[in-house]
Amino acid sequence: MRCPGCEGTGCSECKETGKIHITECPLRIVTSDIWQVIQLAELFEKGLPPVSGGTLEQAKNFIDVASFIIAEKAYYKNKLGIFF
Repeated sequence: MRCPGCEGTGCSECKETGKIHITECPLRIVTSDIWQVIQLAELFEKGLPPVSGGTLEQAKNFIDVASFIIAEKAYYKNKLGIFF
């Protein structure tokens, strides 16, 4: 899979390959706090921001994470041919 740290350009995390190898079920790697962010990003994608006030009041970090998750989901849906 493309390295999320360098987006495939090569870094110390991926040993300059641009890829990471997943050797176990990804569901075991993802912690509960990450699942929570994923769920919040999905709600955000559907127009339901996780706090009152809308997107203009969201922390920059949340916007960045939500954008990353939405892009990754779209990438893999496209790669797998999932269109819904």
